[in-house]
Order: sequence, then structure tokens, then C-alpha cells
Amino acid sequence: MKVVTNKYFISASIVLVTLMLVGSFVLMTSSYFNTKEINRFSSQCYDHGGEVILEIHNNITNDYSFECKK
Repeated sequence: MKVVTNKYFISASIVLVTLMLVGSFVLMTSSYFNTKEINRFSSQCYDHGGEVILEIHNNITNDYSFECKK
């Protein structure tokens, strides 16, 4: 009976670790691309003589609202 329990524990552990790794990867890529997008929008706004109004809603994922006022 212990062998069966250990198999389930190992399988569940592998699934949990895999989900954590995938979740971390998705979170990091989302944050990376949002940061790149913010930098690109800011540069374009400044190039056109505008003023950047940026509000970051979530510091982990860099979820944001962006406005360029001239």
C-alpha cells in the first residue's frame, strides 16, 4: 500500500512543480513584454513632443494604463 501512495505523491509533486514552473514562466514573460511595450510607447510619445501619463496597476505583471498628452 505504501508503494501506491508514494507513486501518487511523486506524480502529484511532478505535476505541481511543472505547474509552478509554467506559471512562473508566463508571469515573467508577461512582465518582460509589458515593460518593453511601456518603453516603446514612452519613447514614441517623447519623440512626438508628448507627456507620458503612466499608471501601473500591478507591480508583478506590470499591468498598466498609458496615455500620451500633447
